[in-house]
Amino acid sequence: MLSFKMNMPFYLMVFYGSIMIAAVLVLRSLLRNKLPKFVFPILWSAVLLRLLVPFSLSSPLSMKVPEFLIAPPYEIAYADTVSIAEESPIESYVTEAAAGTAEQTITIAYQDTDSFQSRIFSLPLFIGFVYAAGFLITAGILLLQKYRYTKCLKDSLLIEHNETINALLREMGMGHILVFTNDQTASPLVCGLIAPKIYLPTRMDFGNTQLLRHILCHETMHIRRKDNIRKAVMLLALCVYWFHPLVWLMSKALCSDLEAACDEAVLRIYGDENTRKDYAFSLLAMAITGNRPTLLYSAFSKTEVERRIQSVLHYRKASALMIVLSVCLVFSGSVVFATAGQAPFSPELTSFCSSDHCRWGVRVNLTRDVSLGKDAQMRAEQILFDILRTDVTNDPDLLEMQITTALSAAFHVEKSAFSLEISLCLNRETLFEEYARWGLVRIEDTNDAMLYNGETIRTYQDKTLGRYMSQPTGAVDLTVVRDRLGYITAVEIFREGDSAYDEHTRKIEQNNRQYDNFPATEVEQQAFSY
Repeated sequence: MLSFKMNMPFYLMVFYGSIMIAAVLVLRSLLRNKLPKFVFPILWSAVLLRLLVPFSLSSPLSMKVPEFLIAPPYEIAYADTVSIAEESPIESYVTEAAAGTAEQTITIAYQDTDSFQSRIFSLPLFIGFVYAAGFLITAGILLLQKYRYTKCLKDSLLIEHNETINALLREMGMGHILVFTNDQTASPLVCGLIAPKIYLPTRMDFGNTQLLRHILCHETMHIRRKDNIRKAVMLLALCVYWFHPLVWLMSKALCSDLEAACDEAVLRIYGDENTRKDYAFSLLAMAITGNRPTLLYSAFSKTEVERRIQSVLHYRKASALMIVLSVCLVFSGSVVFATAGQAPFSPELTSFCSSDHCRWGVRVNLTRDVSLGKDAQMRAEQILFDILRTDVTNDPDLLEMQITTALSAAFHVEKSAFSLEISLCLNRETLFEEYARWGLVRIEDTNDAMLYNGETIRTYQDKTLGRYMSQPTGAVDLTVVRDRLGYITAVEIFREGDSAYDEHTRKIEQNNRQYDNFPATEVEQQAFSY
C-alpha cells in the first residue's frame, strides 16, 4: 500500500537528493561505457524530481528517516496515556510514574525562555537571508546569460527556400521545425522551450548534404527527447540548490549525458561503420573550440569531443538482453529513488493497552507513514483489547503474530508496517504473590520495600517487568530472572564478597564522595545557616 503526501521538508530533500546524485555519479563512472546512453538522462530526471518536488511516497521499501535529521520539536512533551481494558491496581502505579515524567518535562521546557527564543528566531532568519541572497544572485547570473544569448539570436535569418534542409526535415518527420542562420553562432544549436528552433552558423557549408543530415538529425533528436526542458529544470535546480556542489556536478554530467544519448540515438538510425566515421567527422568539424556544454541551449561542443568521437567510432548496437537489463535498472532505480525517503511522521498508533486476562501489555507503532483511514487509533486499540481478552497462551511471540495479522487484515497493509512494544504487565497483587513464592516479602503493604528470606535488600531489579529499587544500605543485591513467557525462573543473589556486590558498593561510595564535594547552592547555604 502506497501513501503519497506533499510534505517533504526541504532539508530532507537536500539529504535524499544528495544520496541520489552520489549514487548516479558512482553508477555512471562504473557503467558509462557498458549501458545504453539513454539510461542516465532518465536517472537524472528522477533526481531532479526528488530535488524539486516535495513529495513523500511511503511504501514497504521506504527507509526510516535518520534520527539526526529529525528536527527536535520545540514544545512541551507530555507522558503517554495508558489504556486499561479492565479496572486494575496497576493503573494508579502507572499514573504516578507518568505524572512525575510530565512534571520533569515541563520544568525543563520553561527554563531560560528569553535566550531560547532568541536562538530560535535569529538563526533561521539569518540562514533565510543568506539563502535568498544566493538564490537571487544565481538566478540573476543565469538570466543575464540567457538575455545575452537571446540578444545574439535576434538577428537570425529564417531559412525558407533551402530545399535540402526542408527535404531532410520532412524525411525526419520534423518539417514543422523552423531553421535559422546566425553569423554570431559558431556551432549548430537548439533554443526554445515551447517552440524550439534550430540555429545554424552562417559559415557552414550548406551544400554539404551529409553534414546537414548529421547536424539536423542530432538537433531534432534533442527536440524529440525534450532535452531543453530537462535543461531548464536543471537551471531551476541550480537556483534552488546554489549552495550544493553535487548539484553543480550533476548539471555538468547531465549536459554530457544528453549529448551522448543523442549521439547514440542518431547512430541507431545510421548504424553502419562508414556512417559512424562520417558522423564523427561532422562532430569534429562543428564543435566549438573552447566552449563548454551549456544548459541554456543544446549545441555541438568541442568539450569532451574526443570522448564522444571515441564513443561514436566504437559504437555497438545494444543487444536485446542489455536493453531489457537497462530498462529493469531504470525502473528499479526510479522506484527505489522515489520511495527510499519519506517525510518525518508520528509513529504512534495506539496507547499502551493491557487487560486483566493477559500478562502482557502492548503498544503499536507505525514503521512508515501510511494512511489507515478514519478513527485508526480507536479501531486498532479495539483489536488489541479483543486479542488480549481472549489470549490463553501468554506467549508474547504468538501474541505479536496475532496482533500484526489482525491489524494487517483490518487496515489492508503489510504486517511490517506495524511495530509492537510488548511488556510484561502485572497488577500489584499478582506481582507480589509471585515474589512471595521466591522469598521476596514486602515489609509493609504501603510501600514496595522488601526482604529476601528475612534479609534487607539493597538493590532489586526485575528487568522484564522494568522495575528497579535501590536504597543506601542492605544485605543483598537481587535480580529477578524470568523466562520468555514472563514467569520467574530464578532469583540471583549477591552478598558482600561477591564481585557484583562489591562493584556496586564502590560505585555508591564514589557517588557519595562526588556529592559531598559538590558546592552547595546559595539556597542550600541559606538553609544550612538557619
